[in-house]
Amino acid sequence: MAKMAKEFFDQPIEEKKKVKRDEGNSMGYHDSEHTKNVRDWKEVFDFSLEDPRLVPAMDNLDDQELRTISNRWPQYPNEFRKACQEYSREVEKLGYRLLKLVSLSLGLPANRLNGFFIDQTSLCRINHYPPCPNPNLALGVGRHKDFSALTVLAQDDVGGLEIRRKSDGEWIPVKPIPDAFIVNVGDIIQVWSNDLYWSAEHRVVVNSQRERFSIPFFFFPSQYVDIKPLDELINEQNLAKYKEFNWGKFFASRNRSDYKKREVENIQIDHFKEITMGEVDPAFIQAQEHRPKPEITRAEGIPLIDLSIISSPNSNLDNDQALGGLVEEIGNACRNWGFFQVINHGVPLAKRHNIEKASREFFGQPLEEKRKVRRNEERVLGYYDTEHTKNVRDWKEVFDLNVQDPTVVPASYKPDDEELTKWFDQWPEYPKDLREVCEEYAKEVEKLACKLMELIALSLGLPKDKFHGFFKEQTSCIRLNHYPPCPVPDLALGVGRHKDAMALTILAQDDVGGLEVKRKTDGEWLWVKPTPNAYIINVGDIIQVWSNDIYESVEHRAMVNSEKERFSIPYFLSPAHHTNVQPLEELINQQNPAKYKPYNWGKFLVTRKRSNFQKLDVENIQIYHFKIPESEVAEKSD
Repeated sequence: MAKMAKEFFDQPIEEKKKVKRDEGNSMGYHDSEHTKNVRDWKEVFDFSLEDPRLVPAMDNLDDQELRTISNRWPQYPNEFRKACQEYSREVEKLGYRLLKLVSLSLGLPANRLNGFFIDQTSLCRINHYPPCPNPNLALGVGRHKDFSALTVLAQDDVGGLEIRRKSDGEWIPVKPIPDAFIVNVGDIIQVWSNDLYWSAEHRVVVNSQRERFSIPFFFFPSQYVDIKPLDELINEQNLAKYKEFNWGKFFASRNRSDYKKREVENIQIDHFKEITMGEVDPAFIQAQEHRPKPEITRAEGIPLIDLSIISSPNSNLDNDQALGGLVEEIGNACRNWGFFQVINHGVPLAKRHNIEKASREFFGQPLEEKRKVRRNEERVLGYYDTEHTKNVRDWKEVFDLNVQDPTVVPASYKPDDEELTKWFDQWPEYPKDLREVCEEYAKEVEKLACKLMELIALSLGLPKDKFHGFFKEQTSCIRLNHYPPCPVPDLALGVGRHKDAMALTILAQDDVGGLEVKRKTDGEWLWVKPTPNAYIINVGDIIQVWSNDIYESVEHRAMVNSEKERFSIPYFLSPAHHTNVQPLEELINQQNPAKYKPYNWGKFLVTRKRSNFQKLDVENIQIYHFKIPESEVAEKSD
């Protein structure tokens, strides 16, 4: 079988594409599969155990129409079809034996699960992972869980499979054992067992020297089967944790997503999780590993920095003796945390109260009033209530405005298009003073941002005005966030995990709190307790690049709760659109070469905005896309 697989994939691409799968028939060859919206470094050949077989024509639950799909077999290798069929029948026997053992381990009769597989929809896949020039940036298959009942995997001696350990989330490589099969529990058994057994997340790494082959057999039930927790495993003390769903429709939906991008994450078993506090659109539900924890770990170590020595109108940064300790505090906070809080910052409390009051008044209006200033692809600023982070909808509504109105930006995300355009703020009729209070607040926070950038420059051993020139035609913006009470705070997030793309973020949050920061040392999510009248500051991606990774932009997210609404106001400090972001010359040398290629901030910003209105085939643009491979950095330092 392995020999046949190699012979098939060694053919010219035009030969393989003669049996390329499509939306009409999901069996055959494919070379552009995506996982989590990022393209996998692989090519595959799929064939069904039952050939031909009936499947739902649509994933619509009310549509009962069926259609036939058949395997597509290439002309070469000549014995390919026979080898595939013989192999799959033998692995099918193993699958049934394993199902019996799983059934017995749950305290059920040995044949309890067999009936689900009459007219089964099982399929076999042959994977080919070619050598990859950037194995540190790409994956053969991105992180995922199998939606099968069981997966029986044969892998060659190259290896590459990694499993995410449940206890700590660590990725563990699976060393190949000659002639062994790797077996993993799929989503269906997780549902049947009512979460007694767990479908584990896994991925495939690639390398730059050797190709790899693997052959997974996915044991799927009949299309007619309705999947739900088994009656024998639920009772008053252990209620069903999933709603019933039809397997055929589920499978059809997954296949459809291979050819048509969706506004929300592909269908998952989590979308059928029973919700005890009220029904919620599945688009809001986070994957299991990204949901907030029931218990809160407080971020006791996040630095609280007093800026009183520079907050007076007559203060300056030329008194080295007075500033030495403050600069050191700022540097340590940026280096060790990427986050810190500031007090005695000089922003008038009245200005902050005014914008907080206006924010509450704006979001308190009926939805139809707010949507009069709803942002779209032409007018990218204003109100929005369907924002997604990592393809999962955030439990929030926002109002965005630029500090400079209008703001000049590139007209297109395309590198060769030099045309410019202007983004204009949209202002609602009510509150009548919203524009005035926002503009007054922005001026005060801008002063604080300038002081903080001077302190950061000094902490890097640079002149205090090093960053001034980047912000003369700034693209900075302010966002008003509103997080309504959420009936499922254990399943949804106000904002999913992310890093800020800008230079610096200055956040005002109310006394409800909800911000969580991912600690650099161990990846633990820490809740940031609100400090009255303080601002939370975090280093953005641009400073990470400017500092050549001396300072790091840290992942964070926002929790919600079921009782109280929450408001926050971040100010995102961003440079002029024509800024080319790259490591600063003063911070790189022969021993510490640049770790990033230059990128244009305006093009970067426009690309990010575009993704708000048009789903992309790949993950949204990130600074790591401009990261220079470690091998090249090491060569330059030799």
